[in-house]
Amino acid sequence: MQKIHEGRNVKRFREMLGIKQEALAFELGDEWNQKKISLLEAKESIDTPLLSQISAASKYP
Repeated sequence: MQKIHEGRNVKRFREMLGIKQEALAFELGDEWNQKKISLLEAKESIDTPLLSQISAASKYP
């Protein structure tokens, strides 16, 4: 079974929703920036609480 690359999926959903990395970083809060979003999207695995936070920030249920 192939491992799901969560960062790549975050990028796909973000792009499908038409959200720029800068906009997602803004929604996630002060400690986030475009560079951190880029690094996050390169990660194979992302902590579940952070995935929930990204989902909420991108207004995606």
